[in-house]
Amino acid sequence: MGVSQTFPWRYLRSLAGFFLLCFTVAFLVMAKREFDEVTVNQILFHMQLMRDNIVTMPGDFIHVFFWHVKNAAVFACALAFLRERPLPAAGRDRASAALCACFAVLAFLVPGSFIDPVFVWVRAALVFALALAALAFLGVWKGVWCFLQNLLRRVTSGICLALIWLGILIYGFYYINFLTFFQEQAVFGDFYTEGDYVDPKSVTVTGSGDKNLIIVYCESIEETFGREEVMGEDLLAPLRSSIENPDLSIDQMPGADFTIGGIVASQCGIPLKSISILSGNLTGWALERFMPGAVCLGDYLHDAGYHNVYYNGSSGVFSGLDKFFHSHGYQEFMGKEDWLEKRHADPASLNIWALYDSEIINLSIERIDELMAEGKKFSFALSTMDTHEPGFLSPPCVEAGFSNDWPGYVKCSMSQVERLLRHIHDKGWDDRFVILVMGDHLSRMPRLGDLELKNVEGRYVLCSLHRDGSLRPMRSIITHFDLFPSLLAAMGFKIEGDRLGFGYNVFSREIAPDADSRSRLKKRVLSHSKTYERLWLPEYFGKE
Repeated sequence: MGVSQTFPWRYLRSLAGFFLLCFTVAFLVMAKREFDEVTVNQILFHMQLMRDNIVTMPGDFIHVFFWHVKNAAVFACALAFLRERPLPAAGRDRASAALCACFAVLAFLVPGSFIDPVFVWVRAALVFALALAALAFLGVWKGVWCFLQNLLRRVTSGICLALIWLGILIYGFYYINFLTFFQEQAVFGDFYTEGDYVDPKSVTVTGSGDKNLIIVYCESIEETFGREEVMGEDLLAPLRSSIENPDLSIDQMPGADFTIGGIVASQCGIPLKSISILSGNLTGWALERFMPGAVCLGDYLHDAGYHNVYYNGSSGVFSGLDKFFHSHGYQEFMGKEDWLEKRHADPASLNIWALYDSEIINLSIERIDELMAEGKKFSFALSTMDTHEPGFLSPPCVEAGFSNDWPGYVKCSMSQVERLLRHIHDKGWDDRFVILVMGDHLSRMPRLGDLELKNVEGRYVLCSLHRDGSLRPMRSIITHFDLFPSLLAAMGFKIEGDRLGFGYNVFSREIAPDADSRSRLKKRVLSHSKTYERLWLPEYFGKE
């Protein structure tokens, strides 16, 4: 009698505990599989745009998320049942065995295309436990099941379950560098006032520019892909005829390690980081305008009479891309939503995440030709997307026989970028452009075949800057931040002091960063700063 009265409540408590545990594990496994290296700064920044990000998230990613949620729920229900269900009383044995079978079936009712290896082993253990319990309910091996159930109860007692969950949570914090991030925020002083940062508003930039600009942000492309001793082949080979041997390499800094972070860092000379922890509800208001207190590349070019364009194959709303470009001097912005609405994009030109690179290159070539025919000065930036996790293969590459794996995705994407560069060359426009081909950040894929990419030493983001031959870089390793003043210099502008933001003009013979500059940036650039907050909230923090 007592068992029947207390059992539902014990079961519900166990269910809640197991679900919290299973969901936490499932979320970490999903994050590890889909994105591998994620930082707390990246998570916090995207949480500020959660509404827009959820709405624009590709259906496949939503499907994967709910697949993990469903399995967490199934596993939690099954474990709670196994833990709390006593040995069968008369009339309940067959029903209990049937329920075990139902849980086992539910564990297998999932699509197989994205099943994680760890899930296969955990599911096998659960099904084995369910089978033993079912046999016990039917009168077979009751003693074995009594022993296992008692063991399960001891291991998953309230305190043990809490400790297990806490251990997993601590690992999650370690995985996203949680403690490091908050140590940075706790540092006294304002790093932006210690000499490494130069406010562009205090710098005089003269000239009106004598070249057009093209920037190609290549999703997750790094120099490592061109190292045959690491990759087994040169995956950047399709691009070599146009970029030859780049003489610049980008050392990735914090705040430039995800797509929009790399874009902001290269155009504004500063990292992208969340200020939500310190400014509370103000952040939601601030994100209606993207860093209104900052001066960036597009702002200078707009003031100098340039027509600025950005083409993106993925959602323009995701990560606030549209807000950034519209806030900083770009007159034209096209994202996935715009292509679908204005161009009625052919479904064959789209994958689950974005327009294929072959299509975005076609559209870019078409628009660049139009701008050249108009005779106006312009800058044109675009982002490739085929090498975004989990990777895609443009239709022309499928027809050409590129392999449907990560090496194939990289080579295909690079072949499409090379097609754009070759078009510029064939038109005889080389001397009329500064052309930057760069990775937006290092690859975050956990594994590339048998290669654990994160264990490779000397990884740099790809950077090839086509400019006047008289401009020779004073150093080969730069940061994303350095591109801001260096691009302006390559286009013919003169920069007082050759510094903007955290960036140094790489062509300057008078000004250069200290030997430990990059090391210092890695440690301090995300530190709490009133100066940085003022870039987002000039009206609020400007009062102090």
